[in-house]
Amino acid sequence: MPSRRCAGAPSTSRWPADERPARIIETANYDEWLESVAAGRGIGIVPEVARRRTQHPAVSFAPLTGAPPSPVRLVYFPDSQRTLIRRFLDASLQTAAG
Repeated sequence: MPSRRCAGAPSTSRWPADERPARIIETANYDEWLESVAAGRGIGIVPEVARRRTQHPAVSFAPLTGAPPSPVRLVYFPDSQRTLIRRFLDASLQTAAG
């Protein structure tokens, strides 16, 4: 098994069996994950928005290229504002389509 480490992995099920990190450090939330990475306990993968919104003197963000797509689900309360939800879904799908 590779000797890579990963902080904040949701589960090993997302990794191919022969490519799973040798050690997983589970964290309860984003802040704990960030501090684990900052402390040198591992690495992690986050969406682009995290780079724009997070500043930590001990963490550097580098672009990840060539990674396979990751599925995303949009969820909402069925009794919430239908017009805003429809506009959000339309914008999301248009952005995803490129």
